[in-house]
Amino acid sequence: MTFPQQNPARTGLRKTAAALGLAAAGLLATNCAFAAAKSNSELEAQYQREKAVCTSGQSNQDKATCLREAGAAYQQAKQGKLNDGQQAQYSANALDRCKALPAGDQADCQRRIENPSDVEGSAPSGGILRKDVTIVPATTQ
Repeated sequence: MTFPQQNPARTGLRKTAAALGLAAAGLLATNCAFAAAKSNSELEAQYQREKAVCTSGQSNQDKATCLREAGAAYQQAKQGKLNDGQQAQYSANALDRCKALPAGDQADCQRRIENPSDVEGSAPSGGILRKDVTIVPATTQ
């Protein structure tokens, strides 16, 4: 059985796209990790981990750029300015997605977005799951 030869240009393009995707994911993870941290010691520990990734060459960026980005994110996080100011837009988008549901389910969807009883996951891990429990009494016959 023979297999068709892969076009070397396409293979290179795929590798480049994969590397760019990993670099973007790395930057997103850096920013999310800094945003999630609360205390100065947690911020410092995260910064040291990011520096280690930069110096080990695992960041898919050149070392100078990686260190500059990690340092900038660290400074922004220390000043409480790492939020990109788009949280209101993200919430509005989430509520807009509720409009695609049947009318009877839209109120439950909005309640899960605005006041969930439990939240699991993260964007870097693949998604955020918001739960809300509604107790419905049994009907008597």
